[in-house]
Amino acid sequence: MINTIILGHALNVLPKLPSESVNYVATSPPFWSLRDYGVDSVIWDGDKDCKHIWGNKLNPAGYRSNDNNPGKLQSIATQNRNDRQKSNFCLKCGAWKGSLGLEPTFDLYIKHLCDIFGEVKRVLRKDGTCWVNLGDSYGGSGNASGHTENTKNLGYKTSEMGATKGNQKTTRKYAKSLLDIPYRFSIEMTNRGWIKRNTIIWYKKNCMPSSANDRFTIDFEYLFFFTKSNKTLFRTNEKTLECVSKQPLGTKGIEGEDWEWRKCPNCKGTGQIIGKALKEGATPRLMKGIGVLDENTRAFKICPRCKGSKKVKYSFWTGHDYWFEQQFEKYDKPLNRWGGDIQKSRTEKKTIYEKEMKLGKTSKLVEGAVRPNPQGRNKRCVWIIPTQPFPEAHFAVYPEGLIEMPIRAGCPEFVCKKCGKARLRIYKFTGKYEKCGGKDSITAEKIHKASPTSTLLTGKRKVNEEIGYTNCGCDAGFEGGIVLDPFMGAGTTALVALKQRKRFIGIEIKREYIDMTNRRIKKVQQEFNLG
Repeated sequence: MINTIILGHALNVLPKLPSESVNYVATSPPFWSLRDYGVDSVIWDGDKDCKHIWGNKLNPAGYRSNDNNPGKLQSIATQNRNDRQKSNFCLKCGAWKGSLGLEPTFDLYIKHLCDIFGEVKRVLRKDGTCWVNLGDSYGGSGNASGHTENTKNLGYKTSEMGATKGNQKTTRKYAKSLLDIPYRFSIEMTNRGWIKRNTIIWYKKNCMPSSANDRFTIDFEYLFFFTKSNKTLFRTNEKTLECVSKQPLGTKGIEGEDWEWRKCPNCKGTGQIIGKALKEGATPRLMKGIGVLDENTRAFKICPRCKGSKKVKYSFWTGHDYWFEQQFEKYDKPLNRWGGDIQKSRTEKKTIYEKEMKLGKTSKLVEGAVRPNPQGRNKRCVWIIPTQPFPEAHFAVYPEGLIEMPIRAGCPEFVCKKCGKARLRIYKFTGKYEKCGGKDSITAEKIHKASPTSTLLTGKRKVNEEIGYTNCGCDAGFEGGIVLDPFMGAGTTALVALKQRKRFIGIEIKREYIDMTNRRIKKVQQEFNLG
């Protein structure tokens, strides 16, 4: 089953997969009311034991959020009489017969889609992540959507590529309105227990032009990042590189293995901190003989964290809610926000920025105290990725660039063959600091409420180094994590997984697409000597 594509509908195939058997899920399901892929209809909802009678007369079919009994349906205000008469519902139990994306209402589409991701959640490991690419749709008049058979696109008739005529089944009140389907889906996913970590904007510079002249051209799609867990599942030790599931002893454990003494970051190892400014007219007083800071009329006091000992216990253990490897991106040039890589003199732009932000002249935001991180900055949520032409007969193909970083960040390259724990790259503080600005700034502390260890105040940054990967201790060897795509389509997810030395499982309802993907996979296997 590994590195294969299973022929069938995700609704029927997913229940056959073992629970918690994949590390990562990435997919782009059929968008609502966009195209008909010409596949056999599937029966959704209703009573499984019902001898269905399909007809034109039926009470409205609908659902409640997170409904666990889809056979008992309630009416939906968005369905009108004409929609119901055209829809293929069972007269007895309310089941619907059709293809995902061609539901008469977007509410029913979202329910069906989230039902599938309910099975995805069961199959996904507790420490796994799920990424979903989904586009939006506009409401129509009820029979004016789709393309004619003479419309051409990329050398193919769009009807041959799956476009449909008259598939927009919304009421008149939604005509010309953007339906916010991605966000409706996102909200329903969180209602069903998923943890939404990010909404990523896929910005397409070379998007398809639009003939609309009464709105702007849409040049982006959504990529949602979900997880199953928001509680600590495993812990890693930066000293021993251990990876354990149970709660370690931490600072109550063995010195040198579980923890060590380090200089108190709260007081910088002095045992004392500066207290609040004294009220006007108040007399500074000695605090246990430590003294007073006369120039600022602010009294010293004993550090509440280290109790004046100047050092604290530092635990080597770090908890993780799910497997995720931080990704970085290069800084935007010319780094004007921080004054560039080299400290520069005050410019007119800095002066304007200082006035607008009402910052003091010694503020690190003005003087450029925050220098660029050598690794780059943490990856942002707007990704500029151009679309890629695809020569074969599949219209909805996302580019490899869209899924490369999510798979790298969310799917481990090394998974223990025995216990299933994934290795995680560990970084350790070297004890060294890099300069990242000028002198301390009380102004910055006041305005931004920075902590005593903030680079805005200290003018220096910790230097970390990679020390290796965690080890579960099984000594059974490692293999790549498993990527699942329940709507495999042209197989882009599988190709990227293989290029990153990871494994995949695909589900696809059309035999033609499976043959197409296998041809693409064979080329990648030959190119990367994957065998």
